[in-house]
Amino acid sequence: MHLLGIGIALFGFYIGETVLSTLFSAAISPTGLAVFKWAVVGLLIGFVLIPEDDSLSSIGLTQPNWLDVLVGIGLFVVGLISVGLASQIVGMLGLESSIGGNGTEGTVGVRSLTVGLFVGLTAAITEEVMYRGYALERTESVTNSTWFAGTVTAILFVVLHYGSHGIGGLLLITPLAALLTAAYVWRRNLFVPIIGHALINSGWSFVQLVTRLLESV
Repeated sequence: MHLLGIGIALFGFYIGETVLSTLFSAAISPTGLAVFKWAVVGLLIGFVLIPEDDSLSSIGLTQPNWLDVLVGIGLFVVGLISVGLASQIVGMLGLESSIGGNGTEGTVGVRSLTVGLFVGLTAAITEEVMYRGYALERTESVTNSTWFAGTVTAILFVVLHYGSHGIGGLLLITPLAALLTAAYVWRRNLFVPIIGHALINSGWSFVQLVTRLLESV
């Protein structure tokens, strides 16, 4: 039972995206993909509650305390620093990165920021539920190894972003994946990586909007 759930958590979204793109013979919009991510997470939560007959706390969805919130904010700060350092390396290697793209290129203003925030926040919440919450917890349960579960889910989290972010983007995501995984394993509260991930994505959307506004002046 756990293996089926792990498969849905790790590969459900990407398989579904491929199927939908093939059926419609076109790439699905970022907003459409965000909605589909919520559908996959809804399926996963239903899987936890009904076939597994388990609680949401089993995948880290419990009320956070003040320390959890502070760790999440700290994760955001350290994450930004890691992205800055990784960006320097990506630049020196001459690699291209599409990290942070939200499909609103060419638009400037409130709509651009709104779509970017929706896509970014969706990614933060749904990906943490899929990778850190369900996949890590259930892989750990099956293998009896926290190190194996954390390493495998973090690697797959990075690798499965290749299509949307390229090699350069993967180098930026790798330290973030390690930080998000370590923070979750430490606190065992899914809101910790969600807070850090959401703040990073939201901050990036804001930076993109400001950059476009300055370029349009």
